[in-house]
Amino acid sequence: MRKLLSSEYKYKYIWIALGLLALVLDRWLATIPHWVDQYYFRGIFQIFRWVYDHTLGLLPLPMVYITLIIFIVYTARIFTKMIKKAKAGNWIKGFQDGLLGLLAFFGGALFFFYFLWGFNYNRPDIYTDLGMKEPTVDSIYLLKEIDRVTQKLISTRALVSTDSINAVSADEIPENLESIIRNDLELLLESWEVPTHGRVRVRKLLPMGILLRFSTAGVYVPYALEGHIDGGLHPIQWPFTMAHEMTHGYGYGDEGTCNFIGYLACLNSEHAVIRYSAIRAYWRYLMSDLRMLDKQQYRQRLKELPRGVKVDLNEIIEYMDRYPDIMPAVRDKVYDTYLKSHGVKAGLANYSHMIKYVKAYEERQ
Repeated sequence: MRKLLSSEYKYKYIWIALGLLALVLDRWLATIPHWVDQYYFRGIFQIFRWVYDHTLGLLPLPMVYITLIIFIVYTARIFTKMIKKAKAGNWIKGFQDGLLGLLAFFGGALFFFYFLWGFNYNRPDIYTDLGMKEPTVDSIYLLKEIDRVTQKLISTRALVSTDSINAVSADEIPENLESIIRNDLELLLESWEVPTHGRVRVRKLLPMGILLRFSTAGVYVPYALEGHIDGGLHPIQWPFTMAHEMTHGYGYGDEGTCNFIGYLACLNSEHAVIRYSAIRAYWRYLMSDLRMLDKQQYRQRLKELPRGVKVDLNEIIEYMDRYPDIMPAVRDKVYDTYLKSHGVKAGLANYSHMIKYVKAYEERQ
């Protein structure tokens, strides 16, 4: 009993307790979203955001690599100690140390996840934030919106490139893309009186395909306080994906909301290629809904696209095909469960909610 209360074990118990505290606090905060917005998002979170972005965020190296190394080293130490004690004949002590070590590790991971960013899931939804009403999206609206957005897609593509044989390439992407996206996004958020005290980073991850093999174009890692996009993405996808992940960094957890805000930020850009990236992403969600509604109309509308747009779409597919999925069913189930456990009721389907958000925003305007 004394051994279980030694300083080594007390340290582990503290982290286990902090993890449980974070879970309980998260469930309680879910009942008071306005408090979360006022005290956590506009207070505590902004401090974390500013301090990190003006210190470690200035480094050229993505912090996610360092974070991953720390995680690996820590878990390796736990198992190494457990194996050593087991080899010495003390299996019970080895198992006890290993179990407590892992529980402490997960407790610490939960604590930092929520306090560094995760409590933002409990903020008021975007309808409440912007004073919008949830709209109904029927087939008539969907078809009209597809017509409108398709024309916008075609006209914007013509501004980016008149070459209908070759796809839009990295040559059309501004060198300082991250700074441009950040500026466009901050202008939008500030117009809504949302604080933007930090300067969120979004880095390209290597090796290429590390995210795409899980059908993920980008990811925000709260422990590193940075967003990331896969280095294997087609250049056309860079701006919108970067805007989406950067929106997470500014305190939004809901995936559909990040799609919506990233879309609006890119749409207001002075760079045609950034607008094209966002319009193509939104058009893709619209067409995905049309494919489920009427496959014949879906195929017909694809055939009617001009050659340049088709070339772009085909090359994006070719890029994605370079990195086939790894266990897609398991991935979808895990992430769907994660989203639902954090108040995103629609789970993975929430990504396509940007269609509703765009309609609600237009009606509000």
